[in-house]
Amino acid sequence: MKLIDGIHPYSRLGPMESLEGARMLEQKLSVLSNEVSNIKTPGFKRQRITFEEYFLKQVDATKRTAKGEVIKGDFSQGTLRETRNPFDFAIEGEGFFVVQTPSGIRYTRAGNFSLNAQNQLVTQEGYLVLGDGAPITLPDTTGKGIWLSSDGRFYVDETDTAGIDIVTFKNLNGLKRLGGNLWEQTQASGPPRPSETARVRQGFLEESNTNPLEAMINLVDLFREYEALQRTLKTQDELDSKSATEVGRVG
Repeated sequence: MKLIDGIHPYSRLGPMESLEGARMLEQKLSVLSNEVSNIKTPGFKRQRITFEEYFLKQVDATKRTAKGEVIKGDFSQGTLRETRNPFDFAIEGEGFFVVQTPSGIRYTRAGNFSLNAQNQLVTQEGYLVLGDGAPITLPDTTGKGIWLSSDGRFYVDETDTAGIDIVTFKNLNGLKRLGGNLWEQTQASGPPRPSETARVRQGFLEESNTNPLEAMINLVDLFREYEALQRTLKTQDELDSKSATEVGRVG
């Protein structure tokens, strides 16, 4: 168990633990709210909160245990919904599409793409989708069939025109989350490498891996935890007031 240095601002464990509980509930509410607001976001991945204990050094140099939150991404597969749109793509297995944003290379599981005025494959935000390390530009597709082969090659009618990059990382939880379905590489994630197991399905979109019913149940449970915590804090406040009154009478 690790030791966190620092001056503990409270001398009584009861109020301190209640405040710790309030902070953890606030963090859970933040994660859960984000999950609910992205239920319909393609490629969204929910998060999970776990807690770890650590030693906290107090002002008298003694130690006590405290709890801290650890948030991890849940990269489990979302349900694939068929759209029949030739520019919708879903990844089965571990992997990300690679996109070029104004801030640099980013990664996403949202495959609801389209073509811009230059016939380049782009995301809903207009970010360029990359293949073979470069923007994917298709020839005039008017009246022609577009399909993606199982090995990630684009064909317009029978002509092989481009590939699409699908990458993964050694440590997915090292990725930095940017909004609902965009991630950034970090030192902790390691560099991207081609995914060897992912398969791309054309005409499908991967839905959020949030379970709506489970999310609603978790929100109700969280509300009940808040109510219990409020009662605990009220009781502690009443005990403090009573103690102060009794001490005053003795004096």
